[in-house]
Amino acid sequence: MERLELIVVQLEEAKGLIEKGRVPHLRLAYILLDSVTELILHRTVQPALWDQEMLAGVLATYKDLAAGGHQEAAAEIPLIEARVISTSKLREIDRNFDAKVAFLVSRDMLDPALGPVLEKLHKYRNEMYHRDKLRREVLQPATLIYFDSACTALEAYKPGMMAFTGKPLGPELSRFIGGGSGFLEMDIPQRIAAQLRREVGLDLPQVRSALAQYLTARLDEITDGLTFIEDNLGVPPLVRGDALRLVQANLAANPTLEQVRGKKYRFSKADMEQWRGRIDGLESIGDKHELVREYAAIEDEFEPFEELVEKAVRELDREVQMQIDIARGK
Repeated sequence: MERLELIVVQLEEAKGLIEKGRVPHLRLAYILLDSVTELILHRTVQPALWDQEMLAGVLATYKDLAAGGHQEAAAEIPLIEARVISTSKLREIDRNFDAKVAFLVSRDMLDPALGPVLEKLHKYRNEMYHRDKLRREVLQPATLIYFDSACTALEAYKPGMMAFTGKPLGPELSRFIGGGSGFLEMDIPQRIAAQLRREVGLDLPQVRSALAQYLTARLDEITDGLTFIEDNLGVPPLVRGDALRLVQANLAANPTLEQVRGKKYRFSKADMEQWRGRIDGLESIGDKHELVREYAAIEDEFEPFEELVEKAVRELDREVQMQIDIARGK
């Protein structure tokens, strides 16, 4: 019972922080949701790995028998090996969020549609927690999506037998199951998830609009950055399209502008037009998981280019400011 209560308390605390609605509270809610989701994933993974130590022992025994000429044991080895997960893979599943997600999806223990959603949400958490990067424009919708996704993970959680221990329950869990004695019904995690999802809610049109606006604003900034480079880089004069190539070129090799223009690069004007088209296409997506998957795919595609442009703009802006200061005699 305590194991379930640990999950419910975190979800309830996250819900309360979401209701406050301010950035500091949403940030903390997001971190709590990531933590409880990984806890649920961990607990779901463990029962699926119960036989690994036994299988490793059986495999070693059969290999010894095969080495002694036992043909039946030799014939069984490939079948056993197919079920054994390597030590390195087990370590990765234990330590890595995405590996847990991939393992559960591969075992049909987690909805495949949820996998990419959780991976993107966890990536945002890592930025938030380790690099102090807050995506304020989408923090609220991302937190609501994570709450809904955590509830989906809870729906897949099957903790086995649960019984009242005689210890009083906290208000977070007792409001779902009341008092009582004996064993709890096995679908209690699913009923808790459904009720929490109803209480918090997920306004999909509002979320969809916020995500699309966020991506569009960033593409606009990329376009503005390229224009800034072309307007301020100086000699030789640049034309539209040059900046897109220059930010991707290996300038350490001192290429001429004509050489830069003559090469093909990873990102092109067609890519930017394609990204805008796909952002417009978000409006027609009615499934929440598909919406986040497509949003994540678009962002993951243009973010490396965005970083190149931002870096080039920063460097050029410093140079422009230095020239201004020199002209002013500073």
